[in-house]
Amino acid sequence: MGFIYPVCGYPDLEEQPRTKSIGGSYEICSSCGIQFGYSDEAGGDEQARKELYRKWRQQWIDEGMVWDKGRTEPPPNWSPREQLRNILSS
Repeated sequence: MGFIYPVCGYPDLEEQPRTKSIGGSYEICSSCGIQFGYSDEAGGDEQARKELYRKWRQQWIDEGMVWDKGRTEPPPNWSPREQLRNILSS
């Protein structure tokens, strides 16, 4: 099991999304599409970044929680509602 995406809860991130020494990983989430280090820069402000994650998450939910914006098929038995529990319950 990899790291958990802080936006949508997808549990298969290959690297930590952000570190203080390196910044963003530049990995793109297969589920919600955010790119760490690009989409979430927020001027280096941690509170602004958390708000950006919250807004990105809400937009993804409002748009129907579509895997990869419909470009590819989701993993077998993928459940976006179950996936969100990885972050919303913490």
